[in-house]
Amino acid sequence: MAIFTIGFLVVYYGLKSSKAKADIAKNQVISPEETSYQDASPIPLKTESSKKGTYNILFLGYGGATHEGSMLTDSIIVIHIDTNIKKISLISIPRDLWVTGGRKINAEGSSLGFGNIGSTIKNVIALPINYYVAVDFGGFVKMIDSLGGISVQVPTTFTDSFYPKAGEENNTCGKSQTEISTLKAKYSGYELETQFTCRYEQIHYDKGPANLDGAAALKFVRSRHGDSDFARSLRQFAVLIGIENKLISTQGAGKLDSVINTIFKLVKTDLNAGIIKTLIQTLGDAKAYNVKQIQITTSNLLNEGKSGDGAYILVPKAGNFDFSEIQTFIKTNLE
Repeated sequence: MAIFTIGFLVVYYGLKSSKAKADIAKNQVISPEETSYQDASPIPLKTESSKKGTYNILFLGYGGATHEGSMLTDSIIVIHIDTNIKKISLISIPRDLWVTGGRKINAEGSSLGFGNIGSTIKNVIALPINYYVAVDFGGFVKMIDSLGGISVQVPTTFTDSFYPKAGEENNTCGKSQTEISTLKAKYSGYELETQFTCRYEQIHYDKGPANLDGAAALKFVRSRHGDSDFARSLRQFAVLIGIENKLISTQGAGKLDSVINTIFKLVKTDLNAGIIKTLIQTLGDAKAYNVKQIQITTSNLLNEGKSGDGAYILVPKAGNFDFSEIQTFIKTNLE
């Protein structure tokens, strides 16, 4: 099957009938305003790139107001579009990567604002970020439900016995304050969390096809304790492909505009309708593009470690804050 630029589709359905207000102040994200895509005039694209005809869109998934660490990014994917060789590369950046400034890369959004983290991403993978798109967990659920659910290919079988139940984060599970204090003195992090089993539910997926509504899709991409963060990035890729396939079928059924009108307000971005129109023209024949997935993992470029306060982090095998091997790896895989 011919595959369209997956990340661009995520942007496109959110903006085809909209015009964004550009506001990238710290910790301030914006939703597009509804207007006519057809009436928009093409706007020149940002051209900060070492290679003509290439563009990089940063896709971010974050918790949102109802979640602890509301601005922390759970998903960080750079969508690299190369119009010269008709190739889309999806580059997954692990959220626990330790970056300059002494924090995990998933905290850059809350520290700098989503529109301002491009410099951090560039420092890691040596690719300039032209535009960003962000959606929170609540928006993600509504997005999938507005499409009528999606079908995905589960990469590997997994069971997560400690997926957090919404609203149960502070449930004491019948334990007294004395018992809780004893547990906190003995355990920390994930080991402490597992002492409060009532806060969690078990989810399970078998390898192969699965149909997901919004709530199930969120669990599918967020689950952390059934395999690994790197396996989770493969699940995130699977969901993006599922969204793409559903958008194609929705368009074929003549329902795309009504779906777009329902979900366009969910996207936070610095794109606008004019830029989207130019992107469409620049990309040309969508069916000509191939898609490649690129992962940065402990199997190739990273080591596990601990921060000064004991938090789990990932650091380059080349050395702390030395991203040269990562940059070479990315460059090689983009060719």
